[in-house]
Amino acid sequence: MLLLVMQILIVASLFLSVYMIVVTLERCRSEKRFTFVYCVVTVFFYTLGYLIEITCGSLEGGIIAIKIMYAGGCFMSPLFFFFAADYCEIRIPKKYYKIPLLIIPVLFYIVALTFEHHQLLYSAYSYDFLSPIPSMNIEPGSLYLVGTFYPLFCIVLSCIVLIRSIIKQSHGRRFGLILLLVSALAPLIAQFTYVALSFFFTTAVAGINFTAFVVIISNFIFFYNVVRNDMFDLAPKAHAITLDLIRDAFIVLDWSMAYTGSNKKAQDLFPALNEHQKGASILSLENWPVVLTNQMEKLEKGEYIERKYDVSSERRELEFTLPQRPGRIYSGWQNRITSEAGATQGWIILIQDITETVTLIRNIEEAHQKLQYFNNNLRRAFSTYLSEDVVEEIVSDPTRLQLGGINRHMTALFTDVKSFTRIAEALKPEQLIDLLNYYLSAMSDIILEQKGTIDKYQGDAIISFFGAPLELEDHALRACLAAIMMKRAEKEANRYILGKKISPTPVLTRIGINTGEMIVGNMGTRKKMNYTIISNAVNLAARLEGVNKQYGTWILASEATIKETGKHLLVRRLDRIRVVGIQEPIRIYEILETRAHASTNLQKLAQLFNKAFILFESRKWPDAELAFKQILRLFPKDSPSLLFLNRCIQFKNNPPPPDWDGVFKLTQK
Repeated sequence: MLLLVMQILIVASLFLSVYMIVVTLERCRSEKRFTFVYCVVTVFFYTLGYLIEITCGSLEGGIIAIKIMYAGGCFMSPLFFFFAADYCEIRIPKKYYKIPLLIIPVLFYIVALTFEHHQLLYSAYSYDFLSPIPSMNIEPGSLYLVGTFYPLFCIVLSCIVLIRSIIKQSHGRRFGLILLLVSALAPLIAQFTYVALSFFFTTAVAGINFTAFVVIISNFIFFYNVVRNDMFDLAPKAHAITLDLIRDAFIVLDWSMAYTGSNKKAQDLFPALNEHQKGASILSLENWPVVLTNQMEKLEKGEYIERKYDVSSERRELEFTLPQRPGRIYSGWQNRITSEAGATQGWIILIQDITETVTLIRNIEEAHQKLQYFNNNLRRAFSTYLSEDVVEEIVSDPTRLQLGGINRHMTALFTDVKSFTRIAEALKPEQLIDLLNYYLSAMSDIILEQKGTIDKYQGDAIISFFGAPLELEDHALRACLAAIMMKRAEKEANRYILGKKISPTPVLTRIGINTGEMIVGNMGTRKKMNYTIISNAVNLAARLEGVNKQYGTWILASEATIKETGKHLLVRRLDRIRVVGIQEPIRIYEILETRAHASTNLQKLAQLFNKAFILFESRKWPDAELAFKQILRLFPKDSPSLLFLNRCIQFKNNPPPPDWDGVFKLTQK
């Protein structure tokens, strides 16, 4: 009878393992799901081996069962640690712990596959037919303790990670983590006890391998966490943080309208949206607005005309009230997420409190007009392109939206991505959109942080300016700092882009900056206007961005800009040039870094280059040649030094005429 109960429990546990694997792969979109799946696979093999051991009835079958059990047992504890590390998002890079922790179980399992031919694991073994639960009787060998203490080490690491996360988690999430901790410790304690008894007695108590039994119980705990608590919804924390930044109630459902997640605003509106609600139909939620569900059902049945890739065709605003919030009026939007074949994959619902808005519209026509003016012109026109404080200044003085411009001393900044055409040709349209959205968002945030204004996007290029509509005394310095921070952020962005294979090559940005008199204001018509800048000073900034190609630089600024930045920047002086379309020659500078953050090597490069450049401008070609060669020995990849070295060699053999003014005329944009 006991054997039958154990067999039923094991079979149920095996089915639960398969179910958890299928559910995780089907519902979870995070890459972290794989560590959990691998962990469940090891539990499956360990449990399967034990089922074969108590069922086979022969020594040969017992040997096969032991090998299958080791297929799971050797890797169970390190993979559990990998899962705990992924779930709790430890900051240690995976390569530093995954490879070392997998070497021992791989070697140990190789030994386990041939244990019947040596005495390293078991000095003696036999099959016990007479025990209430038939099993292998073993006498541990010299390596047997490795199979116990190594899992102990891995589980201790897992417990440290989990306990640290339990301390930091909110009360509602701690219970699932505690269950996870119990499911990690229980098999460990059981196995440790079993091994200890094996050293003091011929077999374990009653010949029962209670480690496998506890693993089965742990599997049920895993199942409870996954299905009931949705414990392993492995979405990154950044995703949850992003949802909480949304000021309105934001709710996500799966294809069957089952609740999967929401932000804090939604949970305040519907307190029942907790961990226990996950996986349950949204229709079972108390006081859920029926009008939202009715419209989703209509969308599901295709009662609205759908246009592929047109989000607005499936977004419907509905107005309703909630009994738990008397006197408040809400509006809701539903977006249906579909596959390429048109099948529903999920729903996104946004609920907004519009009480004040509706009251104003109903009672005061003038307030309605002002609100519409604000919503349709200010927020929509500027919130994407301006920092919040700049938007607030415009809100305080809406007359700035009148057509026309003013003359103002400002700084313009132009960016462009190196070889973007080749990158675009190598990507699918949807991949290109993902790349542009990620890159432009990262770069634009830096501009806005420095109180800059984004004029427009032209493909991969960003056109921006500093000093309007908010007047800034340090607009030149802010533009240069924005450029430096873009190049810093570019390194982190490329790690993400290349890691996610969004782009075949790194994304490298060229930047041009110029300061001068510019016309800034709303250009166009009263129905269609654009807040922008125009002048020769603007054109020069655009030209400097392109000049980077010829000097092998990344950030070029005019002398007018550098003069206004004080001594905050580490720069090096380059040529006086005359760019295409602008006759007045200008001195250009390469911006290397802020002085406060410049490395010793970078400071040395700037110092050596500036000395060599003085020799070059003094027409001391041989001395300048030696100076640039010295730089290239120390910094062999420095493109400007290589350019001026070639010029020195050329001018040494063919000097320029005596009346040459030192200005280089550029023929390319």
